Amino acid sequence: MSRRIVVLAVTLVVVVACGCLPAAAGAAETATLHTSFSPDRLGAGTTIGFGFRISSSGGGLPAPLTGLSLHLPPGIDYISTTLGLSICQPAALLARGLAGCSPNSRLGFGSAFVEVPFGQGSGHEIPEIQALMGPPHNGNIVVLFYANGQEPVYAQIVFQGELVSGSEAFGGDLNAAIPLIPSVPNGPPVSIVSVQSTIGPSHLTYYKHVHGKRVAFHPKGVSVPLHCPRGGFPFSANFSFLDGTNTTAQSVVPCPRPVHRRA
Repeated sequence: MSRRIVVLAVTLVVVVACGCLPAAAGAAETATLHTSFSPDRLGAGTTIGFGFRISSSGGGLPAPLTGLSLHLPPGIDYISTTLGLSICQPAALLARGLAGCSPNSRLGFGSAFVEVPFGQGSGHEIPEIQALMGPPHNGNIVVLFYANGQEPVYAQIVFQGELVSGSEAFGGDLNAAIPLIPSVPNGPPVSIVSVQSTIGPSHLTYYKHVHGKRVAFHPKGVSVPLHCPRGGFPFSANFSFLDGTNTTAQSVVPCPRPVHRRA
């Protein structure tokens, strides 16, 4: 179990437009999804890039985001990865932040851009979103998401996503319930505008003991299949909102160009 990983999906939260008023009549949330592999080679261990943007068709802030389900491509090898060699306990993460968990539990990281529901041009970045391996639940892999906002949105939030078996078209579903993040203490929640994240060994350092010495190494990412399905590797995401609406977005990582070896 500790040698498996999930994609991530990472996200934060939600909104109420202008002082907690409901979304404008007739407005609906829309989302776009972006995914990538790096390196983009068949059969290679890779870092998965993932990002999305949420907006409202009415031009205001979207309704609060309450749930995310990310559908992963079939054929991705989660078994041979060395990501998530340690388990991070949620209580330790909430109490001490990243210092409460082993570096070997980290799966990826990213950032979010949010807007507070008051003022004009009040967009701010939450620069730290971490994904870590959590305790399994009912035999399923659990990813802990740690969001650390400092200014003007001050919040340290821990929530989790659970990887469950997927359909024939997708290799698995990462389902996460998204908590609301207040813009100020006891104030209305912020609105998520966009999230960017990576899941994989890029910029991650793990440690092991060899002959009594602590040695740094880079973990192996999940492996891309040896064969690319026709049309590329499909990702899909379902977004649920507090007003009872939902929307979907799709993205495809194109098949990499074949490598022509010189004789």
